[in-house]
Amino acid sequence: MTGHKESKMKIKEIAVKTCMTKSKLSDYVINPYTGCSHGCKYCYADFIKRFQNIPDKWGEFVFAKTNCPELLEKEIEKNRPGQIFMSSVCDCYMPEEENFKLTRKILEVFSKSGLKAKFEIEILTKSALVRRDFDLLKELDIELGMSVNQLDEEVARIIEPLASSPGERLETLKEAKAKGIKTFGFISPVLPGLCNLEEVFSALKEAGAGYVWVELFNMRGSAIDKMLPVYRKYFPDKLAEFEWARANQKEWHDKARKEAGELENKFRLNIRDVVVHGE
Repeated sequence: MTGHKESKMKIKEIAVKTCMTKSKLSDYVINPYTGCSHGCKYCYADFIKRFQNIPDKWGEFVFAKTNCPELLEKEIEKNRPGQIFMSSVCDCYMPEEENFKLTRKILEVFSKSGLKAKFEIEILTKSALVRRDFDLLKELDIELGMSVNQLDEEVARIIEPLASSPGERLETLKEAKAKGIKTFGFISPVLPGLCNLEEVFSALKEAGAGYVWVELFNMRGSAIDKMLPVYRKYFPDKLAEFEWARANQKEWHDKARKEAGELENKFRLNIRDVVVHGE
């Protein structure tokens, strides 16, 4: 696992009022951290800075919600049954989790609770660190999703610098499947010119993913502002494809949906949904 430059990464412990929060993505979400150190160039979660008045640059701060496990004990009792997603604005297995162990502590709270059957938990990550908690994922019947948008290790290191490599993620998914843990793939975001959908479908099928989600890159203003400089600096030969997709979003969406449908049939790997933005 790649370490960070400590001079840039701001890490601190904070106390919060709630651990399990209601969400539009699922009945509840649990984010053990505010911020994320994976440093993905395309990340949409930086909107949280505006709501919490955080001046630091996204990708250069992590706030650990150290009282989250304690709060969860009471929330399990009072909250209605439902689905829990981990996590929506951070990766709950980012490098800092290795030290803080907040995600593991949260899962241990569920493990010890007599009310754990009230909730279904789903985890989505880009980190092989989740292997550490396979025992709890198996015990709690947690569904594990691995986010993979391409297989090129060099490209991945540029756009997702501190996440586990695509190879590590796929191997982790394969190991989880072998242990009887339910798995799925999350192909996101599909970046024009950089994501080879057929390669990713093939790799996820081989890794044993039960199904996949496909999410196309969100061509909104702030996301464009993030990725355009990355294309210009690192992938100038792919810039024309990016600009075409940007200028012809409906056509790009239709083309990607068609390709995904063909790959679903070819690899017999069910697609839960192809998520598009701006329609």
